Amino acid sequence: MGKMLRYGSILTGLGLVLAMAIPSGPGARAAAFCVQTRAIPPQCIYADAAACNARARQMGGYCTANEAELHVVGGIGHFCVLSSGIAASCIYLDRASCDVAAQRQNAVCVAAPAPAESPAADPFRSIRPLTSGVGTGD
Repeated sequence: MGKMLRYGSILTGLGLVLAMAIPSGPGARAAAFCVQTRAIPPQCIYADAAACNARARQMGGYCTANEAELHVVGGIGHFCVLSSGIAASCIYLDRASCDVAAQRQNAVCVAAPAPAESPAADPFRSIRPLTSGVGTGD
């Protein structure tokens, strides 16, 4: 009986150690920023844009947002500055101005998501009364 109790305690203790080693909850999420180069797959291990940019410069690559982790909502521009506080400012019309702003803010410049398609054509247009001649005396 004593051996069984001691064996069960060892297994329970091992289970607790394993449970503590496996990340769970918010800490288990991937980092918000990734370093990308031509030679290696994206390394999405950076929570801070400045650290990601510094490592990207060292490796001859660039820092980008982890699309699996961040969902940027577009704005009026084609490019967004994304800061470590996960705030996006999508007001830049070209990559060059976005890169300058991102460097000044220790942030990352990413392409804005494609805008939603314009609404589909009105399927009832052909049966609605035409308003083209209203008020012209026709």
